[in-house]
Amino acid sequence: MVRKTVHFGVTLLLCLGCAATVSAQQATYSINRDRSNKQLQSGSPILTGADIGRFVLPSLTGYVMGVATVGQNNNPSLFLQSDKRSPGTYYYTFKRFTEKGEPVFSQGVRLYLPFEDTGENRGVILQDSKHNIWGFWRFSKVLKYARFNAASGQFGDLQTLAVKGLPRNFSTFGVTETSKGKFLFVFAVGKPGVFSDPKQGPDSAYYTSEGFWPFDLPSAGVYGALTNDFTRTESLNAVVLTGLDEALFSFSGFTSYREGQTAYVVGGVRMGNFLAYTLDENKGIFDKKRYLVGTDEVLLRQPGVNAFPAYCKMPGNKEGIIASGEGGICFYENIHRSDSKGNPVFSDPVYLMQEDPELYGGSLVVPSLADWDGDGVTDMISGASSGHIFFFKNTGTNSKPAFQSPVPLKAGGREIHIQPGYREDIQGPGEARWGYTCPTVIDWNDDGLPDILTGDSRGKFMVFINTGTKAQPRLEPEHPLYMDGMNVHGGWRVRPGAGKLNGKMAYIILDRDNEFHLYRQLDQYNLEDGGKLMMSDGKYIKANRRPGGQVGRMKIDLVDWDGDGVKDLLVGTGRSASVPNPVNGLPYNRAKKNEGAAVLFLKNAGTEAKPVFEFPKMMEFKGKDILLGAHSCSPAATYIGGDGKSLNLVVGTEYGTYMFYDRKDLSW
Repeated sequence: MVRKTVHFGVTLLLCLGCAATVSAQQATYSINRDRSNKQLQSGSPILTGADIGRFVLPSLTGYVMGVATVGQNNNPSLFLQSDKRSPGTYYYTFKRFTEKGEPVFSQGVRLYLPFEDTGENRGVILQDSKHNIWGFWRFSKVLKYARFNAASGQFGDLQTLAVKGLPRNFSTFGVTETSKGKFLFVFAVGKPGVFSDPKQGPDSAYYTSEGFWPFDLPSAGVYGALTNDFTRTESLNAVVLTGLDEALFSFSGFTSYREGQTAYVVGGVRMGNFLAYTLDENKGIFDKKRYLVGTDEVLLRQPGVNAFPAYCKMPGNKEGIIASGEGGICFYENIHRSDSKGNPVFSDPVYLMQEDPELYGGSLVVPSLADWDGDGVTDMISGASSGHIFFFKNTGTNSKPAFQSPVPLKAGGREIHIQPGYREDIQGPGEARWGYTCPTVIDWNDDGLPDILTGDSRGKFMVFINTGTKAQPRLEPEHPLYMDGMNVHGGWRVRPGAGKLNGKMAYIILDRDNEFHLYRQLDQYNLEDGGKLMMSDGKYIKANRRPGGQVGRMKIDLVDWDGDGVKDLLVGTGRSASVPNPVNGLPYNRAKKNEGAAVLFLKNAGTEAKPVFEFPKMMEFKGKDILLGAHSCSPAATYIGGDGKSLNLVVGTEYGTYMFYDRKDLSW
């Protein structure tokens, strides 16, 4: 049955008179540069080589707060709150749809809040039926709110709402005004239990001898508080709306909408699904629990971890849920019908697009540059924390590349999406949705076609063999690499270094001792041991100073960086890595410890037959260390952007962008 939908969710309205006032205090979060100039700029992120590209989140994650109408055209704007790594609150205005039906938004504009925005106070925006505009933020165990002043374009003084009736603190919340003129506040509350050892972090715990995680998995439920007028009370009295085992780990956020006479509150969850509760608007309680499903009547799931939702109405009678998570933001169109079980049906997700964005591949991106489709120009293949492998086609030239929006690669006819699930992540089931694909593109079986070698969150080292043609690559499903008949095993989240050493294909990863290890190829699926790599002083090359989940993580590029005819190592690290030893290794023991993820150059002072490496040097841009976030960065030497004779550098960042560095600006 098709029914008309009326949106009653979160909306923010800014009048024309106040828009100019607000804009005087705003700044875009992205780099201030001429976006009409698509050419590479040394020391800056690569721009998408078209007028539109994948929407770029302001940090690893952008928390959806709601939608807004800003300006005369009444187009909605999307409001996002960044995380603590790069605090800020922004809005992005809807512009149009692509031919494929993808929503396109503008660049972000920053809003200033009535308190210091550290990224730790999650917020919601509500416009009530009287057109008053309110901002709500979580401050530990209380809510604080402020009215938006249309005349000044600023929020007023903060007021406090105590939240009573909760058994413990809430993690996320939502606010809506019902059709009865009352206000419903919903709160996500965790189930009590022992979920970790306080003496161990999640990166140090491990599975039992029977293969199970040693702790219960956290879960959460929903409490709610219905009030006639939140401005006339100092506290909210919350009651139970669900049990505390509704969502594994946590709810990400809430939104609401109306389908005919039925009101829904939708909760996005950490594992990526959407729970839809029918709402009794008189009592402020949930009637029935449903799920959002696709047109195949299978539960919808975000491509990556978390689902921070907001219901949005757009021109052309299109409406649905916009949901963000780590590494991306998607739109699910409302199909306006229910399945045989009463679940609301929405379309499969499409990624949001943006005008003139940076090239974006998700989060913790791992680039590898090669001519993927045989047209003579260098493309980019990239992994991401979501577990996908993306293809960025270059429609320009090698000297002036124009990388297009990412397309997920398939293998064996199915989209590559590595997910460790319950058992296959070293840090436990809490990281079930992080795949951390780390690809290296190389002609592995010497048939003239590019193949893909991978490391990932499972600590598995696989190969995707290309059995297509130069113009039409076709990947077979992933296949393990073996040594002595056993799967090759080593540190998780490692990008393998691969290339010819002394005329024979070499393969370098971190081994079980957290040390750089060389293998040599026997055939496309088998390796032989080449031994641990060593420094010039005869010592092995260690990677990390901390155990558990802090091992692995290195991104290795085997390349003759200094042009002396012998291949060296470029290594991307996290900020706490310490290569080649914990005592004085880099980057951790640089001038300021734990300062940032870095690119290290390890010169091969030996030969390709017997490589030995000098103490690593920090890669510098215009005399200053390249430091890119916390988790990791991933370097790839490439000839793009130059004369084709000297190697330049592209580095994938944890924020999902790709930095370009011209060799003339680099030192080490």
